[in-house]
Amino acid sequence: MPLHLLGKKSWNVYNEKNIARVRRDEAAAQAADEAEEQRMQEVDAARRLAILRGEEPPPLEDEQPREVDLTHSRDSSSFADRPKKKRKRAGEDDTEFELRLAHERNEAQYGNLEVSKKPSSSAPIMDRSGHIDLFGDERARAHGEKNEEAEKEAKKKKREFEDQYTMRFSNVAGRDGLTQSPWYSKSDMSAPSQPTKDVWGNDDPKRKGRDDRRLAANDPLAAMRSGASKVRELKAERKKLQAEREEELRQMRREQRHKERRERRDDQITGGTGIDHLREKKTAKDIATEEERVAEIEAQRGGDDTDRIHQNMVGVVIGL
Repeated sequence: MPLHLLGKKSWNVYNEKNIARVRRDEAAAQAADEAEEQRMQEVDAARRLAILRGEEPPPLEDEQPREVDLTHSRDSSSFADRPKKKRKRAGEDDTEFELRLAHERNEAQYGNLEVSKKPSSSAPIMDRSGHIDLFGDERARAHGEKNEEAEKEAKKKKREFEDQYTMRFSNVAGRDGLTQSPWYSKSDMSAPSQPTKDVWGNDDPKRKGRDDRRLAANDPLAAMRSGASKVRELKAERKKLQAEREEELRQMRREQRHKERRERRDDQITGGTGIDHLREKKTAKDIATEEERVAEIEAQRGGDDTDRIHQNMVGVVIGL
């Protein structure tokens, strides 16, 4: 048979005694709140009435927590020391009310702590120059008594340490970039010495030349330079050939003009016309050409019709 022991426990929330005690405490708290609300309304009404009459309003009471004496039963202990509930002031909204309460709580919590932690000044009343300072700042006095050179040295070391991991606008060109030249612009840096011996330890004076040729063969920039030089040489050669050809043409034109002038001069001396002279020259040339052709034909045919062909050719030339 199960045992129902929960109802007999004093801490059971559903016990009749506990329920009655909670109800009594709630009623007492509600009555205290209503009384405080009534008192605050009366104080606000008195202040508003004084303001309307043009009188000085009565000051607000210091809102310090007060203990409210409540009538409890012998076993009631939850509302024995209930503080006074804070109320809003006249013209104060919810936000200002909450901020004021938080500020008061912070002052009450940390006010005494700051007073207890405030150190007492042990600085001398007279400074190094012999002046008496009753209201001077202890930090300023201590700063004046420090060694300036030591302070500068410490500040310099601190800045050097910060420069290792701090980027400033003055170092946009690199640290000390404006005062010092880069490492690759220094000419005193000597190139590493290349070996002048072969794998057997013998002197090899041609090693440097082979290395240079190998580097040039594997260097794309060297190949580009070689190709560019060949292109320039080809352009220069073509330009030279073109100049020689133009010079030959000019020479031929000069010779032709000179020949024509000589022929005209000869025509003027002999008294013949230029057209007749050209016709005679053409006729003689054609006759020579036809004679050569006749000789070829005679050689092919055996010379049977040589006279007839010769006469025909002469007749054709004369007809021209």
